[in-house]
Amino acid sequence: MVHWPKSIGGNVMALMLALIVVVGVAQLAIALSSHPLVWAFVVAAALTTAALIVRHRRAAAAQDLALADAPSFGDVLPHWDRHDDLIPARF
Repeated sequence: MVHWPKSIGGNVMALMLALIVVVGVAQLAIALSSHPLVWAFVVAAALTTAALIVRHRRAAAAQDLALADAPSFGDVLPHWDRHDDLIPARF
């Protein structure tokens, strides 16, 4: 997923960069549109990008589900303290 910048200037820069990339790719595709291989590459790139986004989202959802019932550090800390009390001190 995209992590947006926290400042307005950062958001503007991210949107401008995305716009420059999209316009550049569109101009390149129009300039080379006489060759069908270019359109095949554009379609393949779009499908690959969509598949990677879907895969990443599914993996993130599975990770969130797996960690939903996992103990937090605050839950484990008292257990560690009790365990340390049982170990005899060595001098």
